[in-house]
Amino acid sequence: MDPLSEVIRLSKPRSITVGATDVGGDIAIRFAAHEGAFLYCLESGECCLQVEGDADVIRLGAGDCVVLPSGRPFVLASDMGLPPLDADRVFDGRPNGSVAAYNGGGRCLMFAAHFEFESGFSRFLFGVLDAVVRVNDPAAKATLREAIGQMIAELQQGLPGSEAVVDHLAHIALVKILRFHLSEAAHERSGWLYALADPRIGAAISAMHDAPSRRWSVAALASVSAMSRTAFATRFKATVGKAPMDYLTQLRMLMAAKRLAEPGARVSIVAQELGYESESSFSAAFKRAMGLPPRRYAESARQ
Repeated sequence: MDPLSEVIRLSKPRSITVGATDVGGDIAIRFAAHEGAFLYCLESGECCLQVEGDADVIRLGAGDCVVLPSGRPFVLASDMGLPPLDADRVFDGRPNGSVAAYNGGGRCLMFAAHFEFESGFSRFLFGVLDAVVRVNDPAAKATLREAIGQMIAELQQGLPGSEAVVDHLAHIALVKILRFHLSEAAHERSGWLYALADPRIGAAISAMHDAPSRRWSVAALASVSAMSRTAFATRFKATVGKAPMDYLTQLRMLMAAKRLAEPGARVSIVAQELGYESESSFSAAFKRAMGLPPRRYAESARQ
């Protein structure tokens, strides 16, 4: 499995809240700090978006899709000069999967999804992204717009199974946006996600994800990438933002954390699965990375 697919699978959304909103007139809505990520897709009309801490106001039009992975508060508005209403007040009592109209509708039709995740892999995935991930390529936007129409149609028709269909379509849209963003921004960004676009460094990352328990060395990973050890180490650090062995340790610890949260998981077995010769060396590495010894982490995660 390729690294992006694996991380998305391991992130596994705990819940997806979806809905469509048809807005009319002028309105501004402020969303508080949140866990997980928001996905917004405009079927028609336009609106403004601003994330707290960013000076830029982003104008969104029909066919635009954005992902907001930072957890920071943000405002969606027809006019940023309006005093914003709290989202909790605007959407209070609204059931999941509903289609709602505000101020009579007709100005902006938008699909929204909020993903909440159950593992540290979501931070691993989203931590390298900007506060707003936006697709700019016209062909990619056309592909996404088809998905927007399908999701809104499912919500409007309310047929049996529509919520399940929309959940799957929203998840697919999220993955596609990340993939399109990767192809657009890889040449100007650093981080493991963007490094996947580099064939040689991507090969090393894939090798670590395929066999995290293997006794990897920088030389062995350089061989996978068909590079000299020195050139590989330098290029990996420049594109990923950390040394190869540091990346491998982070990957192993995230996998360990997910395993330890499972009922009946034993520290000694998890240590062996991830290539550690002794439970003590694994426990020391886990505590450095996660802040808690493995057993205490497992107890906390299960609670």
